[in-house]
Amino acid sequence: MKQAKTKDWTHLYPRYAGLWVAFSKDKERVVSSAKNLEVAIKKAKEDGLKNPLMFKVPQQMLPYVGSY
Repeated sequence: MKQAKTKDWTHLYPRYAGLWVAFSKDKERVVSSAKNLEVAIKKAKEDGLKNPLMFKVPQQMLPYVGSY
C-alpha cells in the first residue's frame, strides 16, 4: 500500500484561522474560504471544483504529538 505524502498547512493559520477552506485538486492552493462550510463549498464549486477537499483551520495553533 502506497503511503500518502504529508502536507504542511501551518502557513494557512495566520490568514484563515477559524475558517473552512477548499483546496485545489493538487492540494497546494486555497480556492475558497468562509466561516460556513456550505458557503465555502459553494464558492469552490463556482470555481469549477466538483468535489473540493475541505479543511477547517483551527482557531488556535496548538501543538500535537501523536500518530495514526
